[in-house]
Amino acid sequence: MINKVKTAAEAAKMIRSGMHVGVGSGMEMNPMPVIREVIKNGIKDLTLTSVLTGGYVVDLLIGAGCVSTVQFPQIVMDELGLAPNFRKKAQEGKLRLLETI
Repeated sequence: MINKVKTAAEAAKMIRSGMHVGVGSGMEMNPMPVIREVIKNGIKDLTLTSVLTGGYVVDLLIGAGCVSTVQFPQIVMDELGLAPNFRKKAQEGKLRLLETI
């Protein structure tokens, strides 16, 4: 049987620039260690689909310059309000936005 357990660094190495990646929802159950490794690896030009709503990790990836396109119904920081990096990049026209419901 193949061992499918990976460290955060090993999982992040599977993500390459230009890929389409899905990430968890809202502010809970996000793969933060993997996201940190993706940012450290200098990954760029990701198309990101947030599963339900995008939260902290989506905003971090956008702020780190890893994302060129985002597919989303909503990206917020729940009770903390709007996602600042998403809002800034969207207002500056630096993200391709694919809004879904």
